[in-house]
Amino acid sequence: MTIRTIFILIAACSIAIACRKKHDDESTSIDSRQLHASGIDIIDGSGKKVYLRGVAFGNEVWSNAPTIPTTHHSEEDYKRVRDMGMNAIRFYLNYQIFEDDATPYVYKSAAWDWIDQNIAWAKKHDIYLILNMHVPQGGFQSNGDGDALWNNPENQNRLKALWFNIAKRYANEPTIAGLDLLNEPVVTTSIDQWKNFSQSIIDTIRTVNTNSMIIVERVNAIDDNWSNNSDMNFFDLNDNNLAYEFHFYLPMEFTHQGASWIGGGNTFPIGQTYPDANRVFVKGNSFFYTASFANARIPTGTYDWMEYAESPKYKIQDEKIKLGKPTVVNRANTGKIWVDDIVVKEYDASDNFVRNVFEIDLNTFDGWYSWSENGSGTAGADAATGHSNSNSLYMQGTTGDANISSTAYQFIPKQGYSYTISGWVKGEDVTAGSAAMFRLDFEQIADGDNVYSLGKEYLAAQVDQYYKWTHIKNKPLFLGEFGVIQFGYENNLGGLQWTGDMIDILKERDAHFTYHAYHEDSFGIYKGYGTPVDPSTGNQALINLFKSKLP
Repeated sequence: MTIRTIFILIAACSIAIACRKKHDDESTSIDSRQLHASGIDIIDGSGKKVYLRGVAFGNEVWSNAPTIPTTHHSEEDYKRVRDMGMNAIRFYLNYQIFEDDATPYVYKSAAWDWIDQNIAWAKKHDIYLILNMHVPQGGFQSNGDGDALWNNPENQNRLKALWFNIAKRYANEPTIAGLDLLNEPVVTTSIDQWKNFSQSIIDTIRTVNTNSMIIVERVNAIDDNWSNNSDMNFFDLNDNNLAYEFHFYLPMEFTHQGASWIGGGNTFPIGQTYPDANRVFVKGNSFFYTASFANARIPTGTYDWMEYAESPKYKIQDEKIKLGKPTVVNRANTGKIWVDDIVVKEYDASDNFVRNVFEIDLNTFDGWYSWSENGSGTAGADAATGHSNSNSLYMQGTTGDANISSTAYQFIPKQGYSYTISGWVKGEDVTAGSAAMFRLDFEQIADGDNVYSLGKEYLAAQVDQYYKWTHIKNKPLFLGEFGVIQFGYENNLGGLQWTGDMIDILKERDAHFTYHAYHEDSFGIYKGYGTPVDPSTGNQALINLFKSKLP
């Protein structure tokens, strides 16, 4: 071997080493941003904890159009997201941008180009993307209209194949924080449907991609049953780089007031407020404890509307009392009474008037229930007889103890404070010797249960139900959606307070979350659907809130 040959070999080795070092440096740079699940945390390649906090890009998925939603956002919107202190975007996908039903498994290059472009924008502005299959083959799940995903195996095959191809293409792309397999699953028969299917998707993805974190949402509902089991509809899956997901919109009456797809305001009327001391929620069970038994009896005989004067003050001096509610007693009255315009008042420890807890115009029996110890009598709403208008409630024909009471008008009594009840009553042949009266009933709760008014403490208690299971399983939890419809931000109804309280609660729990949504008419930070973002439509107060609380 000549000296010249040796020098050439040395030079070649030097170049190879330099190239390898450059490649290793690039790999290290890429790997350092790649996210992984680690216990309850999400960490990057260097082991540093990362908190994903951002917003959803809805991408007009509800249009069910097979075209790319080019007007939903541009690069400028990534900058706006970053300027709000956010570092993540939950990126909604509709399967139809990838494949047509007439030609399944044939994927469109335009879809890949669009995602590639968004990855480039996200990377430039230091944003993570979470790819979420919002509308799968078989239909949008959230409203219970996606049964075809569960009833047609071919739809599941297509969804699994699509995730295989997405995962393969982006296996080494650290800008993709996670693969969010399915939005708000509504299965047809059991939780196992989604549990088994999601495990199958995970196993398929892992044949081509061991890097990407996979995110699996709990079951939202089983057919039309929207209740939760003791695990909050979560379930165990086998994967070491997995996060679980939930969504949070409680109470729906507030966050979805006026929603066109839920009765257009008939189901959840516009005007709900947050916080609201008179909206009471019980964690666990409540049961009768005592009542204001000393109140005056309703007169006997027949008479037109007359005022049932304010009752004696009932002072709360027992720590077991957790709830109060208005009640109308109609014990042993074979006649009939109508009641209307009930008022419950609160007085402080010095007997000073504080507020009217309730002023109830009794125009519906909704939220009221009747009880009779021997099954006698009837009760309900009367739309033709009333005090202040044509509506009231009635009770009649009881031979034993009976009453009507309300869960819609529960309140939390304060220790040392006093409460009274008054109203209006009309009688027809009210039985002599009967014991009809307006009364306040007070309840206690079981040990370990609690009572909340609508406020931050209530929201925190509800959120913690989801964290309990994932902490036991030592897995990260991602809040994929939370938000308030536009009406909740208007007329001082409290949308800004709800969102601010939620952000505080989530940050206290080191949570990962994305707000729903960035650009749409109902929940959007920016209004408009099918048009480019117009900064003048932005909810500036909400934008400022994010800037003040994030990162």
